[in-house]
Amino acid sequence: MKWHDEIFNSIDIHQPGWEKLLMESKVKIKTNQSEVQFTVVEKILQKFGLRVTDVSFTDYYGIVIGIEKL
Repeated sequence: MKWHDEIFNSIDIHQPGWEKLLMESKVKIKTNQSEVQFTVVEKILQKFGLRVTDVSFTDYYGIVIGIEKL
């Protein structure tokens, strides 16, 4: 199982509206929300040993958060 599959299985339980997005071989968390409490994201980062690589917002995707393993 790829490392991101385990993460997104967990996210699906706690944040069912969030999805995995693969862009240019990079793993990203896609939301359809215009706001996200970063404490929710921080819990995910700590639990799985991740860091944020980038954050962006578009009307189409909502908030997109790039992640990678530490």
